[in-house]
Amino acid sequence: MTMKLPHPGSLVAFAILGLVAGGFIALATFDEGTPTLLPIGPYLWRVLAFSVIQALLSTVLSLVLGIGLALALARRRFPGRDLVLAILGTTMVMPTIVAVFAVFAVYGRSGWLAEGLALLGWEGGFSIFGYPGILIAHVFLNGPFVARITLDGLNQVPAEHWRLATAFGFTPFQIFRHLDWPVLRAELPGIAGLIFLMCFKSFAIVLALGGGPSRSTLEVAIFEALKIDLDFGRVAWLALIQLAICLSMTALLHWAFTRPPVGHTIRSLVRRPDAKNDGLKVLDTVVLAVSALFIAPLAFSVLTGIRNMLDVIDVDLLQAFATSLAVAAAAAILACILALALASAARRRRIVLRSPRMAAFYNFLPDTLLAVPPFALTAGLFLMIQRFGDPSTAGLILLPLINGLAAVPFAYRYVAPHLLTTEERYGRVAASLGITGWSKLTIMDWPALKRPLAAGFALAMALSFGDFGIIALFGGTELVTLPYLLYERLGAYRLDEAAAIGLVIVLFAVLLAHASGRLSHAGD
Repeated sequence: MTMKLPHPGSLVAFAILGLVAGGFIALATFDEGTPTLLPIGPYLWRVLAFSVIQALLSTVLSLVLGIGLALALARRRFPGRDLVLAILGTTMVMPTIVAVFAVFAVYGRSGWLAEGLALLGWEGGFSIFGYPGILIAHVFLNGPFVARITLDGLNQVPAEHWRLATAFGFTPFQIFRHLDWPVLRAELPGIAGLIFLMCFKSFAIVLALGGGPSRSTLEVAIFEALKIDLDFGRVAWLALIQLAICLSMTALLHWAFTRPPVGHTIRSLVRRPDAKNDGLKVLDTVVLAVSALFIAPLAFSVLTGIRNMLDVIDVDLLQAFATSLAVAAAAAILACILALALASAARRRRIVLRSPRMAAFYNFLPDTLLAVPPFALTAGLFLMIQRFGDPSTAGLILLPLINGLAAVPFAYRYVAPHLLTTEERYGRVAASLGITGWSKLTIMDWPALKRPLAAGFALAMALSFGDFGIIALFGGTELVTLPYLLYERLGAYRLDEAAAIGLVIVLFAVLLAHASGRLSHAGD
């Protein structure tokens, strides 16, 4: 009698839970002690208050800009509209450290705004540190994301609905109430929750633009406790607080994004009846103008790096590029393997074993990785490596590992639906023929899976390539990535070199994201 081996997805799930639990246990038991509970005093209240307030403000401003821009783009057709959509797509994948450079280049003390005001005779200073710079960077990254997602939703409204609205003579208010608002009501809770979560966990933007310890998120506070004070007890305590808050938000996100699907007919290009309204024409013109004045300078500021591109191409840049490429590739491979295993386990539980609750667990597990504080997990795993291995290799191990775990939720979204579809279509035939395991993956799943898996790989690689997170702990003369090199140049106010490095990062990230989008829609 042979013993049946566990499903690979189950092993992966236990491995992920074991890594997270092991990291936190290593923190809690460091030096045979327990984390000292921080008193609920001024420091903790200040960090919590700033984390929540800046995340709320960033979320609200991003929603206002994104919704207004989406409605204006849905109503208007004009020359250059495709270019606008392309720019919005570029900002969606722009690494946070590049967004920091853009804020410095446009709004810094020697930025474009200061130079323009000086020409007008106004020499007053404008500080970007604190709330102004953080909000500008967050809205610049998240506003276009809201606009693209909302616009895609608005474009899915069936053509028959617009014809009925025209036939019944709907006013602009009635169109918004009966056609636009249902889309917004369905999309915005999940989008708002995701933006709040990402801004609440913001690191690179707050670290560079916060302006001091009084402007710290929990993520930055964990980094400072780890990098500066080596206070592992405080790291553990702050991480538990952040984990509790983010896990609650992640559960809400999971519920919001798993609502029952709504069937749509094919949306043909039908002119919206409210596009003729003169008042909306003026409103849309103002919205498009304000959006352009805000987004375009920040987006195009990176292009100034073209003139300095040849000056920064040296051994340091090439080594940093190679390191970033290797780390991103390793992280993307890990993310796709983990996503594939978890999606396969979820499919098996849902369809084969008829266990929807366990399937929901496998579906929820990738999203929980968004809630885990990366610096705390890195610190715990570093202690484990220090105890059982060579700590000099920690950076090379933890960089792709943590970045790969962070990319699992995104890769999972590409893989899981296609695995579920192949099982529903061909699962019974495969079972009747005795096709299981590796043979099932190669014969039944691979033809439908190769393009979405490649798309997930490209996106995971793009996210990891431009990430400035864990490298902030391990970066130095021996380990330098392009984002770390950019951060060094920004710290030295060498903005021309920073622009060129930022352009390299953005071009490569956009190329990967574009490949991901093309692959994900191929064959649709």
